[in-house]
Amino acid sequence: MTGMRMTSPDDGPGEAGPGGRRPAVLLESTRKPTAYWLFVLLVLTLLSEETAYAYNLVTPALPDMAAHLKTSQIAWVATLFSLIGGVSAPLIGKLADIHGKKRVLLSATGAMACGSLVVAVAPSIQVVLVGRALEGAAISILPLTYSIMRDIFPKKLLAIGVSIATTGIGLTGILAPVIAGALIDHFTYRGVFYFLAVFPVVLGALVLLFVPESPVRARSRVDWWGALLLGVAVGLLLVGLSEGPTWGWGSTATLGCFIGGVVVLVGWLAYERHSAEPLIDVGLLTGRPLLTTAIVQFTAQGIIALNFVLLSFLVQVPRALGHTYGFGASASGLAAYTTPGGIISMLIGFAVGFVVRSRGARLPLRLAFVFSIVGCLLLGTVHDRPWQVFVGYCVYAVGGGALGAAIPNLVIAAVPSEKQAVSAGTVNLVGALGASIFVQIGFVILNAQVSTVVQGQPIYSGTGFTLVYIYTAVVAAAGLAASLVMRHGAAERAEPAQASRVPAH
Repeated sequence: MTGMRMTSPDDGPGEAGPGGRRPAVLLESTRKPTAYWLFVLLVLTLLSEETAYAYNLVTPALPDMAAHLKTSQIAWVATLFSLIGGVSAPLIGKLADIHGKKRVLLSATGAMACGSLVVAVAPSIQVVLVGRALEGAAISILPLTYSIMRDIFPKKLLAIGVSIATTGIGLTGILAPVIAGALIDHFTYRGVFYFLAVFPVVLGALVLLFVPESPVRARSRVDWWGALLLGVAVGLLLVGLSEGPTWGWGSTATLGCFIGGVVVLVGWLAYERHSAEPLIDVGLLTGRPLLTTAIVQFTAQGIIALNFVLLSFLVQVPRALGHTYGFGASASGLAAYTTPGGIISMLIGFAVGFVVRSRGARLPLRLAFVFSIVGCLLLGTVHDRPWQVFVGYCVYAVGGGALGAAIPNLVIAAVPSEKQAVSAGTVNLVGALGASIFVQIGFVILNAQVSTVVQGQPIYSGTGFTLVYIYTAVVAAAGLAASLVMRHGAAERAEPAQASRVPAH
């Protein structure tokens, strides 16, 4: 969050703000009992889980969605959510600084509920994508909950409150596949989206009734043009990648998308360099510490998103159709693979926190990419039996958990404290774009390796999965290369950070 503040969030309850006056909400927090604040913490933590559910409940539903909607463009269900959410999150954060965090948090929660309802009743993939675009607002729920906690919580409870909230995502990564499996098996994929529509309504009502508004306001400008240009540029490139195999890579439409995307991207870079309050601080991003951190985040989020999406198809496709892969597992059966992986990722994330204290974040980051490479190669080359897929995914999960825990520490080590907020926002946006782009490329590879079509749903060949997992390993190798040229993140400069609240895949 940026901008001039009327009141500093660090002026805890009972402390005078500028001019010796204490904000009314902060004064009020000293009079409320601890039990009240624990209840507020519970409400905000549960609401922030909506972001993780929007990833972890939806991904197991993708094969069922593809079958019901008879589409080969199912990758857009994951891609559009990340793309819209990543680009809009900085804008929503700015609006929250200006107009009030609770008010904007409730608006984002409402958008998530409406978008989920649209998807639940959608008759076609086109309407589904409209709903997923609306759901993208959920990505901003997470940072908004932390921001409002920082502004309104009593200082004595703030640190422990944030710690409790940061560990919630690990539990979601473990439970979400089980919840998704039960909903899909009993109500098809639509059950997942009805759940995603009702959940934020209930939590939003509790926020409305019991969570105070933040007194902090900022005088800031929202970079609407920057967000629009970036969204158009990435959107054109993704459409070109997605439709290239159908239109032809040398067709006018495909080349037009690629050329148009590049031209708009160059224009966006020029605009951001001269903007007083840019969506992304391009000058800061070009410095070696933050640039290498952004590259590893870009690749890491692509690896995490790809592995979770690919596993859903690898396990749930019947062997009679997959021939060299597929176990015909139900959505609940998928949890037998993802839940142990979630536990491993959570435990590794905690372990990385201890390693960072003594060795810095750079070492666990490099090891994370190594485990990711090995796991992807195992999944790509040895996936004939359930135990082989289980072992490969667990090896990858070690890397995925370490990636999520190491990168926030590298952001802290990369820039001075006064630039932490804008740096974290920039790196998070780059990560969201990485998830969007790499998933889309992965499905371009798969869609070029379709062995048969069953009731409108493409069935990918075993060779297609081998190629896409090798591609994912190459992405991980690129992240490893970026980590090897890092000069920050060693023990003497590392500072421990709170656990990263990234979706646990």
